[in-house]
Amino acid sequence: MSTTYDDVARDMAISDIHYEAVMARASLEQAIFVFVEGDSEELALPLLFTDTLDLEAVGAKIANYNGHGNLRAALGLLKLTLSHDRPIVVTHDNDPESIASVRKCEKQNLLGDLICLFPIPTEPVVTYPCGHVGGSFEESFSVEMFLNAAFTDRILPTSVIAQRASFESAFNPGKPWLRQLRKFTADLGFTEWSTCKPLLAEALAMECDELPLTFSRLATVIQEVRDKHPVVHPDDVELRKVRGLTYFPEKESPKKPSGGDVK
Repeated sequence: MSTTYDDVARDMAISDIHYEAVMARASLEQAIFVFVEGDSEELALPLLFTDTLDLEAVGAKIANYNGHGNLRAALGLLKLTLSHDRPIVVTHDNDPESIASVRKCEKQNLLGDLICLFPIPTEPVVTYPCGHVGGSFEESFSVEMFLNAAFTDRILPTSVIAQRASFESAFNPGKPWLRQLRKFTADLGFTEWSTCKPLLAEALAMECDELPLTFSRLATVIQEVRDKHPVVHPDDVELRKVRGLTYFPEKESPKKPSGGDVK
């Protein structure tokens, strides 16, 4: 039975489909992990990167380690899995507590060459009581965006929103923003920040017209890490050298005949 053009075309199409499926699985197995400190970042990053970075196309997976106190455990657990040799972008708040957790990870040799640390925000904004100058997720945005996102009925009750002018008159942009807002709302009887904090992050991500510098830099870092560690086909391996099979020396010394001279 002869092979027709349609047979060849079908085999080629199946081969292409198989290749795409294998590469899709390889992308998952060779994913870049982007560690984020909490629910706020996990919810907001995909929204922030909508027009800047296609996380799925790059093969980047966001992993929430649920607070700076869990970072050591997360990195320690990762070293026990098959993903320990994959690049990881570890984001963390640029505040005293998160910085201390990062230092503990360094002392325990949990930060290898494949781990890239990324503070949020990258530029210092506020000063903490201990003297550290940095910030957290909210300080990556402008003060105006923070206030506009916070003082909405999706985040705060009407009774608190009505006191916005009072908050702004006492607000110090050089001190941690959310701490000031939480204290202000607590004095007014509102303390439900465990659920509202992620909503605030989502609002900030959705309302910003221009990507803040911190997240523009983060997108660049993720892309650079992928470029440095591209997804490779599982069959793309280096074979051991076997003369005549996997490598062919350009010049080889002629073999001397054994058993004396040939007449």
